[in-house]
Amino acid sequence: MITRQAKIYTALQYFIDLLLTSGSLVAAYYLRLYLHQVLPRTWTPWLAHDLYPLSHYTGLLLLIMPIWLALISSMNFYHTLVRLSIVGQLRMLANLELFGGILLGFALFLLKMNVSRPLILLFLWANFALLFLERVALKIKLHLFKENQHNFKSILIVAGNTDGREVGELIKNYRDWGLHLAGYITTETDIRSEGCALPQRPSDPPTLGGLNRIPQILQENIIDEIVFVASDKKDLEKFEEIFPLCETQGIRMRLVANFFPQSISRMSMGYLDHVPLITFSTAPDYSPALVMKRLLDLGLSLVLLAAAAPLMLVVAALLKLTTKGPIIYRQVRCGLYGRPLTLYKFRSMIDGAEDVLWEIKHLNEMDGPVFKMRQDPRVAPLGRVLRKSSIDELPQLYNVLKGDMSLVGPRAPLPEEVREYTRSQRRRLSVTPGITCLWQVSGRNEIDFNEWMKMDLRYIDNWSLLLDLKILLKTILTVLLDKGAR
Repeated sequence: MITRQAKIYTALQYFIDLLLTSGSLVAAYYLRLYLHQVLPRTWTPWLAHDLYPLSHYTGLLLLIMPIWLALISSMNFYHTLVRLSIVGQLRMLANLELFGGILLGFALFLLKMNVSRPLILLFLWANFALLFLERVALKIKLHLFKENQHNFKSILIVAGNTDGREVGELIKNYRDWGLHLAGYITTETDIRSEGCALPQRPSDPPTLGGLNRIPQILQENIIDEIVFVASDKKDLEKFEEIFPLCETQGIRMRLVANFFPQSISRMSMGYLDHVPLITFSTAPDYSPALVMKRLLDLGLSLVLLAAAAPLMLVVAALLKLTTKGPIIYRQVRCGLYGRPLTLYKFRSMIDGAEDVLWEIKHLNEMDGPVFKMRQDPRVAPLGRVLRKSSIDELPQLYNVLKGDMSLVGPRAPLPEEVREYTRSQRRRLSVTPGITCLWQVSGRNEIDFNEWMKMDLRYIDNWSLLLDLKILLKTILTVLLDKGAR
Protein backbone atom coordinates (compact mmCIF):
# COMPACT_ATOMS: atom_id res chain seq x y z
CA MET A 1 0.00 0.00 0.00
CA ILE A 2 2.93 2.34 0.43
CA THR A 3 4.97 0.89 -2.45
CA ARG A 4 4.08 3.57 -4.99
CA GLN A 5 4.48 6.38 -2.46
CA ALA A 6 7.75 4.89 -1.21
CA LYS A 7 9.09 4.61 -4.77
CA ILE A 8 8.35 8.28 -5.41
CA TYR A 9 10.02 9.35 -2.17
CA THR A 10 12.96 7.01 -2.84
CA ALA A 11 13.55 8.40 -6.34
CA LEU A 12 13.35 11.94 -4.97
CA GLN A 13 15.76 11.11 -2.15
CA TYR A 14 18.22 9.52 -4.57
CA PHE A 15 18.19 12.67 -6.66
CA ILE A 16 18.58 15.00 -3.66
CA ASP A 17 21.32 12.89 -2.05
CA LEU A 18 23.33 12.68 -5.28
CA LEU A 19 22.85 16.41 -5.82
CA LEU A 20 24.11 17.11 -2.28
CA THR A 21 27.01 14.69 -2.81
CA SER A 22 28.14 16.54 -5.92
CA GLY A 23 27.68 19.81 -4.02
CA SER A 24 29.82 18.42 -1.22
CA LEU A 25 32.79 18.15 -3.55
CA VAL A 26 32.31 21.74 -4.70
CA ALA A 27 31.98 22.90 -1.07
CA ALA A 28 35.09 20.94 -0.10
CA TYR A 29 37.03 22.52 -2.98
CA TYR A 30 36.22 26.10 -1.96
CA LEU A 31 36.72 25.32 1.74
CA ARG A 32 40.15 23.96 0.86
CA LEU A 33 40.94 27.18 -1.04
CA TYR A 34 39.70 29.31 1.86
CA LEU A 35 41.77 27.44 4.45
CA HIS A 36 44.80 27.68 2.20
CA GLN A 37 44.44 31.47 2.10
CA VAL A 38 43.55 32.31 5.71
CA LEU A 39 45.52 29.82 7.82
CA PRO A 40 49.27 30.18 8.45
CA ARG A 41 51.31 27.66 6.47
CA THR A 42 53.10 26.56 9.63
CA TRP A 43 49.76 25.47 11.11
CA THR A 44 48.64 23.48 8.11
CA PRO A 45 51.55 22.06 6.10
CA TRP A 46 49.09 19.60 4.53
CA LEU A 47 47.45 22.58 2.80
CA ALA A 48 50.69 23.88 1.32
CA HIS A 49 50.09 22.66 -2.24
CA ASP A 50 47.86 24.63 -4.60
CA LEU A 51 44.72 23.07 -6.07
CA TYR A 52 43.99 22.51 -9.75
CA PRO A 53 40.98 24.34 -11.26
CA LEU A 54 37.62 22.92 -10.20
CA SER A 55 37.03 21.48 -13.69
CA HIS A 56 40.05 19.22 -13.14
CA TYR A 57 38.04 17.20 -10.57
CA THR A 58 35.23 16.20 -12.93
CA GLY A 59 36.76 12.72 -13.16
CA LEU A 60 36.77 12.50 -9.35
CA LEU A 61 33.07 13.38 -9.27
CA LEU A 62 32.30 10.72 -11.88
CA LEU A 63 34.11 8.22 -9.65
CA ILE A 64 32.34 9.35 -6.47
CA MET A 65 28.78 9.22 -7.81
CA PRO A 66 28.53 5.47 -8.61
CA ILE A 67 30.28 4.55 -5.35
CA TRP A 68 27.87 6.64 -3.29
CA LEU A 69 24.89 5.44 -5.30
CA ALA A 70 25.88 1.80 -4.73
CA LEU A 71 26.40 2.33 -1.00
CA ILE A 72 23.15 4.26 -0.55
CA SER A 73 21.26 1.48 -2.38
CA SER A 74 22.90 -1.34 -0.42
CA MET A 75 22.47 0.24 3.02
CA ASN A 76 18.67 0.52 2.68
CA PHE A 77 18.88 4.24 3.33
CA TYR A 78 15.30 4.94 2.40
CA HIS A 79 13.63 1.90 3.95
CA THR A 80 14.66 3.10 7.40
CA LEU A 81 14.66 6.83 6.74
CA VAL A 82 11.24 7.54 8.20
CA ARG A 83 11.50 5.43 11.35
CA LEU A 84 15.20 5.79 12.18
CA SER A 85 16.11 8.16 15.00
CA ILE A 86 18.56 11.01 14.63
CA VAL A 87 21.22 8.90 16.38
CA GLY A 88 20.51 6.07 13.98
CA GLN A 89 20.83 8.47 11.04
CA LEU A 90 24.21 9.59 12.38
CA ARG A 91 25.43 5.98 12.55
CA MET A 92 24.22 5.23 9.04
CA LEU A 93 25.83 8.35 7.59
CA ALA A 94 29.08 7.57 9.43
CA ASN A 95 29.08 4.09 7.83
CA LEU A 96 28.42 5.67 4.44
CA GLU A 97 31.40 8.01 4.72
CA LEU A 98 33.65 5.28 6.17
CA PHE A 99 32.94 2.69 3.47
CA GLY A 100 32.78 5.38 0.80
CA GLY A 101 36.16 6.76 1.83
CA ILE A 102 37.74 3.28 1.79
CA LEU A 103 36.32 2.40 -1.64
CA LEU A 104 37.17 5.82 -3.06
CA GLY A 105 40.74 5.56 -1.78
CA PHE A 106 41.07 2.08 -3.23
CA ALA A 107 39.70 3.23 -6.62
CA LEU A 108 42.04 6.26 -6.68
CA PHE A 109 44.99 3.97 -5.92
CA LEU A 110 44.09 1.54 -8.71
CA LEU A 111 43.47 4.32 -11.23
CA LYS A 112 46.55 6.23 -10.01
CA MET A 113 44.62 9.50 -9.89
CA ASN A 114 46.48 12.42 -8.36
CA VAL A 115 43.97 13.98 -5.96
CA SER A 116 44.60 16.14 -2.90
CA ARG A 117 44.08 14.03 0.23
CA PRO A 118 42.84 17.05 2.26
CA LEU A 119 40.25 17.62 -0.45
CA ILE A 120 38.97 14.05 -0.03
CA LEU A 121 38.78 14.43 3.76
CA LEU A 122 36.95 17.76 3.47
CA PHE A 123 34.57 16.18 0.95
CA LEU A 124 33.71 13.35 3.39
CA TRP A 125 33.03 15.83 6.19
CA ALA A 126 30.98 18.13 3.94
CA ASN A 127 28.98 15.20 2.59
CA PHE A 128 28.28 13.95 6.11
CA ALA A 129 27.13 17.41 7.23
CA LEU A 130 24.90 18.12 4.23
CA LEU A 131 23.22 14.71 4.26
CA PHE A 132 22.65 14.96 8.00
CA LEU A 133 21.10 18.44 7.73
CA GLU A 134 18.86 17.12 4.96
CA ARG A 135 17.62 14.33 7.21
CA VAL A 136 16.99 16.70 10.12
CA ALA A 137 14.91 18.84 7.75
CA LEU A 138 13.00 15.73 6.65
CA LYS A 139 12.29 14.79 10.28
CA ILE A 140 10.85 18.27 10.90
CA LYS A 141 8.74 18.03 7.75
CA LEU A 142 7.37 14.63 8.81
CA HIS A 143 6.53 15.99 12.27
CA LEU A 144 4.51 18.80 10.69
CA PHE A 145 2.91 16.26 8.34
CA LYS A 146 1.71 14.15 11.27
CA GLU A 147 0.08 17.18 12.90
CA ASN A 148 -2.36 17.50 9.99
CA GLN A 149 -5.05 14.81 10.29
CA HIS A 150 -6.10 15.32 6.65
CA ASN A 151 -2.83 13.71 5.57
CA PHE A 152 -3.79 10.35 7.04
CA LYS A 153 -5.17 7.48 4.94
CA SER A 154 -7.79 5.46 6.84
CA ILE A 155 -7.44 1.67 6.48
CA LEU A 156 -9.85 -1.06 7.55
CA ILE A 157 -8.65 -4.67 8.02
CA VAL A 158 -10.94 -7.62 7.34
CA ALA A 159 -9.53 -10.87 8.77
CA GLY A 160 -10.61 -14.13 10.34
CA ASN A 161 -7.79 -14.72 12.81
CA THR A 162 -4.75 -13.15 14.50
CA ASP A 163 -3.13 -12.57 11.10
CA GLY A 164 -5.20 -9.41 10.91
CA ARG A 165 -3.63 -8.08 14.11
CA GLU A 166 -0.18 -8.85 12.71
CA VAL A 167 -0.90 -6.81 9.58
CA GLY A 168 -2.38 -4.07 11.75
CA GLU A 169 0.80 -3.78 13.77
CA LEU A 170 2.79 -3.43 10.56
CA ILE A 171 0.48 -0.66 9.35
CA LYS A 172 0.86 1.20 12.65
CA ASN A 173 4.61 1.22 12.08
CA TYR A 174 4.00 3.42 9.03
CA ARG A 175 2.05 6.22 10.65
CA ASP A 176 4.73 8.62 9.46
CA TRP A 177 3.78 7.69 5.90
CA GLY A 178 0.23 8.81 6.61
CA LEU A 179 -1.35 5.40 7.27
CA HIS A 180 -4.08 5.25 9.94
CA LEU A 181 -5.57 1.95 11.10
CA ALA A 182 -9.31 2.49 11.56
CA GLY A 183 -10.16 -0.92 12.99
CA TYR A 184 -10.78 -4.62 12.37
CA ILE A 185 -13.62 -6.62 10.86
CA THR A 186 -13.91 -10.38 11.43
CA THR A 187 -15.00 -12.85 8.75
CA GLU A 188 -17.99 -13.86 10.90
CA THR A 189 -21.33 -12.30 9.96
CA ASP A 190 -23.14 -12.47 13.31
CA ILE A 191 -20.82 -10.36 15.49
CA ARG A 192 -22.32 -7.06 16.62
CA SER A 193 -20.56 -3.99 17.97
CA GLU A 194 -21.76 -1.05 20.02
CA GLY A 195 -21.74 1.94 17.67
CA CYS A 196 -19.53 2.35 14.66
CA ALA A 197 -17.87 5.75 15.03
CA LEU A 198 -14.16 5.39 14.28
CA PRO A 199 -11.74 7.28 16.56
CA GLN A 200 -9.20 9.55 14.86
CA ARG A 201 -6.00 8.01 16.26
CA PRO A 202 -6.76 5.08 18.57
CA SER A 203 -3.86 3.48 20.38
CA ASP A 204 -5.62 0.12 20.13
CA PRO A 205 -7.89 -0.05 17.06
CA PRO A 206 -11.20 -1.78 17.91
CA THR A 207 -12.98 -4.74 16.36
CA LEU A 208 -15.95 -3.11 14.67
CA GLY A 209 -17.98 -6.23 13.93
CA GLY A 210 -18.48 -8.89 11.28
CA LEU A 211 -18.80 -8.79 7.51
CA ASN A 212 -22.45 -7.71 7.77
CA ARG A 213 -21.32 -4.40 9.33
CA ILE A 214 -19.14 -3.33 6.38
CA PRO A 215 -21.89 -1.51 4.38
CA GLN A 216 -22.86 0.54 7.45
CA ILE A 217 -19.23 1.29 8.37
CA LEU A 218 -18.45 2.45 4.82
CA GLN A 219 -21.53 4.69 4.83
CA GLU A 220 -20.91 6.35 8.19
CA ASN A 221 -17.10 6.61 8.24
CA ILE A 222 -14.25 7.70 6.02
CA ILE A 223 -12.46 4.58 4.76
CA ASP A 224 -9.80 4.91 2.05
CA GLU A 225 -8.69 1.30 1.78
CA ILE A 226 -9.69 -2.17 2.96
CA VAL A 227 -7.08 -4.88 3.52
CA PHE A 228 -8.47 -8.42 3.30
CA VAL A 229 -6.41 -11.02 5.16
CA ALA A 230 -7.14 -14.52 3.84
CA SER A 231 -5.77 -17.39 5.92
CA ASP A 232 -7.37 -20.04 3.70
CA LYS A 233 -9.41 -20.36 0.51
CA LYS A 234 -12.69 -20.29 2.45
CA ASP A 235 -11.93 -16.71 3.47
CA LEU A 236 -11.75 -15.74 -0.20
CA GLU A 237 -15.27 -17.08 -0.71
CA LYS A 238 -16.52 -14.93 2.17
CA PHE A 239 -14.87 -11.84 0.66
CA GLU A 240 -16.53 -12.29 -2.75
CA GLU A 241 -19.72 -10.43 -1.82
CA ILE A 242 -17.73 -7.52 -0.32
CA PHE A 243 -15.52 -6.91 -3.37
CA PRO A 244 -18.36 -5.55 -5.60
CA LEU A 245 -19.49 -3.25 -2.79
CA CYS A 246 -16.00 -1.73 -2.51
CA GLU A 247 -15.68 -1.47 -6.29
CA THR A 248 -18.94 0.49 -6.66
CA GLN A 249 -17.78 2.97 -3.98
CA GLY A 250 -14.29 3.31 -5.45
CA ILE A 251 -12.57 2.00 -2.31
CA ARG A 252 -9.15 0.47 -2.92
CA MET A 253 -8.87 -3.19 -1.90
CA ARG A 254 -5.75 -5.17 -1.01
CA LEU A 255 -5.41 -8.88 -0.33
CA VAL A 256 -2.99 -10.53 2.09
CA ALA A 257 -2.87 -14.20 1.07
CA ASN A 258 -1.23 -16.22 3.84
CA PHE A 259 -2.43 -19.61 2.62
CA PHE A 260 0.30 -20.05 0.00
CA PRO A 261 2.76 -22.82 0.93
CA GLN A 262 5.95 -20.78 0.62
CA SER A 263 8.30 -20.74 3.62
CA ILE A 264 11.47 -18.87 2.63
CA SER A 265 10.32 -17.55 -0.77
CA ARG A 266 9.65 -13.87 -1.26
CA MET A 267 6.36 -13.10 -3.01
CA SER A 268 5.94 -10.26 -5.51
CA MET A 269 3.16 -9.15 -7.83
CA GLY A 270 3.59 -8.25 -11.48
CA TYR A 271 1.85 -8.27 -14.82
CA LEU A 272 2.37 -10.02 -18.16
CA ASP A 273 0.57 -7.42 -20.26
CA HIS A 274 -2.86 -7.44 -18.56
CA VAL A 275 -2.47 -10.85 -16.84
CA PRO A 276 -1.60 -10.59 -13.11
CA LEU A 277 1.27 -12.80 -11.94
CA ILE A 278 2.24 -13.74 -8.39
CA THR A 279 5.94 -14.58 -8.19
CA PHE A 280 7.65 -16.67 -5.51
CA SER A 281 11.43 -16.49 -5.43
CA THR A 282 14.15 -17.33 -2.92
CA ALA A 283 16.86 -15.60 -4.96
CA PRO A 284 17.34 -11.81 -5.06
CA ASP A 285 14.72 -10.48 -7.46
CA TYR A 286 15.34 -7.95 -10.24
CA SER A 287 15.81 -4.52 -8.74
CA PRO A 288 17.96 -1.40 -9.12
CA ALA A 289 20.38 -2.98 -6.63
CA LEU A 290 21.01 -5.89 -9.03
CA VAL A 291 21.60 -3.42 -11.85
CA MET A 292 24.12 -1.65 -9.63
CA LYS A 293 25.74 -5.01 -8.85
CA ARG A 294 26.26 -5.64 -12.56
CA LEU A 295 27.61 -2.12 -13.11
CA LEU A 296 29.96 -2.62 -10.15
CA ASP A 297 31.11 -5.93 -11.67
CA LEU A 298 31.82 -4.30 -15.02
CA GLY A 299 33.57 -1.27 -13.56
CA LEU A 300 35.77 -3.08 -11.05
CA SER A 301 36.66 -5.94 -13.40
CA LEU A 302 37.78 -3.47 -16.08
CA VAL A 303 39.83 -1.52 -13.55
CA LEU A 304 41.37 -4.68 -12.05
CA LEU A 305 42.18 -6.13 -15.47
CA ALA A 306 43.89 -2.89 -16.50
CA ALA A 307 45.83 -2.68 -13.23
CA ALA A 308 46.82 -6.38 -13.26
CA ALA A 309 47.70 -6.56 -16.97
CA PRO A 310 51.51 -6.24 -16.43
CA LEU A 311 51.43 -8.90 -13.70
CA MET A 312 49.33 -11.22 -15.87
CA LEU A 313 51.81 -10.86 -18.74
CA VAL A 314 54.69 -11.78 -16.40
CA VAL A 315 52.77 -14.81 -15.07
CA ALA A 316 51.96 -15.92 -18.62
CA ALA A 317 55.63 -15.69 -19.62
CA LEU A 318 56.76 -17.65 -16.53
CA LEU A 319 54.19 -20.38 -17.15
CA LYS A 320 55.31 -20.68 -20.75
CA LEU A 321 58.96 -20.96 -19.72
CA THR A 322 58.59 -23.34 -16.75
CA THR A 323 55.76 -25.72 -17.65
CA LYS A 324 54.26 -27.57 -20.57
CA GLY A 325 50.72 -27.11 -21.74
CA PRO A 326 48.40 -24.12 -22.20
CA ILE A 327 48.83 -20.95 -20.14
CA ILE A 328 45.09 -20.55 -19.50
CA TYR A 329 43.25 -23.51 -17.99
CA ARG A 330 39.66 -23.87 -19.19
CA GLN A 331 37.14 -25.91 -17.26
CA VAL A 332 33.39 -26.40 -17.66
CA ARG A 333 31.53 -25.35 -14.53
CA CYS A 334 27.86 -24.86 -13.59
CA GLY A 335 26.63 -21.28 -13.68
CA LEU A 336 23.23 -19.70 -13.04
CA TYR A 337 20.62 -22.46 -12.57
CA GLY A 338 23.17 -25.00 -13.80
CA ARG A 339 23.96 -23.38 -17.16
CA PRO A 340 27.38 -24.58 -18.36
CA LEU A 341 30.10 -21.94 -18.40
CA THR A 342 33.78 -22.08 -19.33
CA LEU A 343 35.83 -20.87 -16.37
CA TYR A 344 39.27 -19.40 -17.03
CA LYS A 345 42.28 -19.63 -14.69
CA PHE A 346 46.03 -19.54 -14.96
CA ARG A 347 47.11 -23.18 -15.12
CA SER A 348 48.58 -24.14 -11.75
CA MET A 349 48.77 -27.91 -12.27
CA ILE A 350 50.80 -30.12 -14.55
CA ASP A 351 49.36 -30.77 -18.00
CA GLY A 352 46.88 -33.68 -17.88
CA ALA A 353 46.23 -33.35 -14.12
CA GLU A 354 42.58 -34.39 -14.45
CA ASP A 355 43.56 -37.69 -16.05
CA VAL A 356 45.44 -38.82 -12.93
CA LEU A 357 42.93 -37.56 -10.36
CA TRP A 358 41.62 -41.09 -9.78
CA GLU A 359 45.06 -42.12 -8.47
CA ILE A 360 44.93 -39.69 -5.53
CA LYS A 361 41.18 -39.30 -4.98
CA HIS A 362 41.38 -41.45 -1.84
CA LEU A 363 43.62 -38.74 -0.30
CA ASN A 364 40.83 -36.13 -0.43
CA GLU A 365 40.90 -33.88 2.67
CA MET A 366 37.48 -32.32 2.04
CA ASP A 367 34.19 -34.03 2.81
CA GLY A 368 31.36 -34.02 0.28
CA PRO A 369 31.75 -34.18 -3.50
CA VAL A 370 34.57 -31.59 -3.63
CA PHE A 371 38.21 -32.70 -3.96
CA LYS A 372 40.76 -30.67 -1.97
CA MET A 373 44.25 -31.74 -0.96
CA ARG A 374 46.80 -29.62 0.92
CA GLN A 375 49.86 -31.14 -0.81
CA ASP A 376 48.40 -32.06 -4.18
CA PRO A 377 51.28 -33.62 -6.19
CA ARG A 378 49.74 -32.41 -9.44
CA VAL A 379 50.35 -28.74 -8.56
CA ALA A 380 53.45 -27.26 -10.25
CA PRO A 381 55.96 -25.26 -8.15
CA LEU A 382 54.91 -21.97 -9.78
CA GLY A 383 51.30 -23.06 -9.41
CA ARG A 384 51.63 -23.23 -5.62
CA VAL A 385 52.68 -19.57 -5.57
CA LEU A 386 49.82 -18.62 -7.88
CA ARG A 387 47.29 -20.46 -5.71
CA LYS A 388 48.48 -19.06 -2.40
CA SER A 389 48.34 -15.53 -3.78
CA SER A 390 45.08 -16.22 -5.72
CA ILE A 391 46.77 -14.81 -8.83
CA ASP A 392 45.64 -17.92 -10.72
CA GLU A 393 42.05 -16.60 -10.54
CA LEU A 394 42.72 -13.27 -12.27
CA PRO A 395 41.55 -14.55 -15.70
CA GLN A 396 38.10 -15.06 -14.17
CA LEU A 397 37.68 -11.31 -14.46
CA TYR A 398 37.03 -12.07 -18.14
CA ASN A 399 34.15 -14.32 -17.02
CA VAL A 400 32.79 -11.37 -15.07
CA LEU A 401 32.98 -9.11 -18.13
CA LYS A 402 31.13 -11.74 -20.18
CA GLY A 403 28.39 -11.94 -17.55
CA ASP A 404 28.97 -15.65 -16.80
CA MET A 405 30.14 -14.75 -13.31
CA SER A 406 30.05 -11.94 -10.77
CA LEU A 407 32.80 -10.62 -8.51
CA VAL A 408 30.88 -11.92 -5.48
CA GLY A 409 28.72 -15.02 -5.40
CA PRO A 410 28.85 -18.76 -4.65
CA ARG A 411 31.78 -20.49 -6.30
CA ALA A 412 30.95 -22.14 -9.65
CA PRO A 413 30.87 -25.94 -9.03
CA LEU A 414 31.79 -28.80 -11.33
CA PRO A 415 28.89 -30.71 -12.97
CA GLU A 416 29.87 -33.92 -11.16
CA GLU A 417 29.73 -32.06 -7.84
CA VAL A 418 26.24 -30.74 -8.58
CA ARG A 419 25.00 -34.24 -9.33
CA GLU A 420 25.72 -35.15 -5.68
CA TYR A 421 24.02 -32.06 -4.20
CA THR A 422 20.98 -32.49 -2.00
CA ARG A 423 17.80 -30.78 -3.13
CA SER A 424 18.31 -27.79 -0.81
CA GLN A 425 21.97 -27.43 -1.79
CA ARG A 426 20.98 -26.97 -5.44
CA ARG A 427 19.47 -23.61 -4.42
CA ARG A 428 22.98 -22.14 -4.42
CA LEU A 429 22.75 -22.28 -8.23
CA SER A 430 19.90 -19.74 -8.19
CA VAL A 431 22.32 -16.78 -8.32
CA THR A 432 25.23 -15.96 -10.62
CA PRO A 433 28.45 -17.60 -9.36
CA GLY A 434 31.30 -15.38 -8.23
CA ILE A 435 35.08 -15.21 -7.90
CA THR A 436 34.85 -14.71 -4.14
CA CYS A 437 32.20 -15.53 -1.54
CA LEU A 438 31.56 -15.91 2.18
CA TRP A 439 33.35 -19.27 2.17
CA GLN A 440 36.37 -17.64 0.55
CA VAL A 441 36.71 -15.05 3.33
CA SER A 442 35.77 -17.32 6.25
CA GLY A 443 38.52 -19.90 6.19
CA ARG A 444 38.12 -21.36 2.70
CA ASN A 445 39.32 -24.98 2.71
CA GLU A 446 39.37 -25.10 6.52
CA ILE A 447 35.53 -25.20 6.44
CA ASP A 448 33.69 -28.47 5.82
CA PHE A 449 31.45 -28.94 2.80
CA ASN A 450 28.07 -28.72 4.55
CA GLU A 451 28.98 -25.47 6.33
CA TRP A 452 30.23 -24.12 2.99
CA MET A 453 26.83 -24.83 1.42
CA LYS A 454 25.04 -23.18 4.37
CA MET A 455 27.21 -20.07 3.96
CA ASP A 456 26.24 -19.79 0.30
CA LEU A 457 22.54 -20.10 1.16
CA ARG A 458 22.91 -17.44 3.88
CA TYR A 459 24.52 -15.17 1.30
CA ILE A 460 21.55 -15.66 -1.06
CA ASP A 461 18.98 -15.04 1.68
CA ASN A 462 20.72 -11.91 3.00
CA TRP A 463 22.15 -10.48 -0.21
CA SER A 464 22.74 -6.76 -0.53
CA LEU A 465 25.27 -4.54 -2.27
CA LEU A 466 26.75 -3.68 1.13
CA LEU A 467 27.33 -7.39 1.82
CA ASP A 468 29.12 -7.69 -1.54
CA LEU A 469 31.33 -4.72 -0.70
CA LYS A 470 32.18 -6.19 2.71
CA ILE A 471 33.12 -9.52 1.11
CA LEU A 472 35.32 -7.75 -1.46
CA LEU A 473 37.17 -5.87 1.29
CA LYS A 474 37.57 -9.06 3.36
CA THR A 475 38.84 -10.87 0.26
CA ILE A 476 41.73 -8.42 0.00
CA LEU A 477 42.66 -9.09 3.65
CA THR A 478 42.26 -12.86 3.21
CA VAL A 479 44.58 -12.92 0.20
CA LEU A 480 47.17 -10.72 1.95
CA LEU A 481 47.09 -12.89 5.09
CA ASP A 482 47.08 -16.14 3.07
CA LYS A 483 44.26 -17.51 5.22
CA GLY A 484 42.91 -20.93 4.33
CA ALA A 485 44.53 -21.13 0.89
CA ARG A 486 45.77 -24.39 -0.61
